Amino acid sequence: MSKVTEAIHNHHEKLVHSLSGLVVALTKDAPDAAGNALVDFLKRDLIPHAIGEEAHIYPLIDGLIKEYGKATATMAVDHEFIQDYARQIDESVRALRAATGPDRHTIVDKIQYLSLQLQLLLQFHLEKEERIYMPLLERYASEFEQQQVLERMHATSVELSEGPSEQAEVRITTSLDVRRLAAPKRHPLIFKTFEALEPGEAFVLINDHDPKPLYYQFNAEREGRFSWDYLEQGPEVWRVRIGRIRP
Repeated sequence: MSKVTEAIHNHHEKLVHSLSGLVVALTKDAPDAAGNALVDFLKRDLIPHAIGEEAHIYPLIDGLIKEYGKATATMAVDHEFIQDYARQIDESVRALRAATGPDRHTIVDKIQYLSLQLQLLLQFHLEKEERIYMPLLERYASEFEQQQVLERMHATSVELSEGPSEQAEVRITTSLDVRRLAAPKRHPLIFKTFEALEPGEAFVLINDHDPKPLYYQFNAEREGRFSWDYLEQGPEVWRVRIGRIRP
């Protein structure tokens, strides 16, 4: 980490720490004083920081992203936090079922806090998509591309399941439609998609015939490392969820 990025990182941590302390102070006996301190922090520190980033850092970052980065990377970070909140909420709800007495109140407070954090994050995340990404999709992507995106989004599912450690994990299932691909290209793409999965993740294969030969190939080359579940079996469309099993 360079001296400059370290300085910015430290300032970010200071902002978060200061805001957290001021939020806690609002719950205590002097809300007027805490409120004044919070407004002072927003005007003196947080808003100038945001304006300064937009004026000086972001123009430089825009050029660096075009050359070296990925424009949607920050949105993927949002998704990481959304999934983590979902995992924590799932854990807490399951803990609530077995809790009694004061423990229930503590867990309920945690669920409410996590839900509020998730609500705020989701609100801003979707607003960014609506303002930035959807207009680009509508203006520059073909109708066929837009329809493909919609179909694949609808084929995406999420399972909250308990892993070996008995902690909830988000298992993401994406879709891979190979019906329009030439036959020689299908299996290499399918195996490439499988290898990109993390243990515990899966994808839904959409095909125009029963992919039994593919199953035999998986069984021969990756025995014990994959799961295979039919979701739809013809006559026109076959959908199979292929998962990467944890070692």
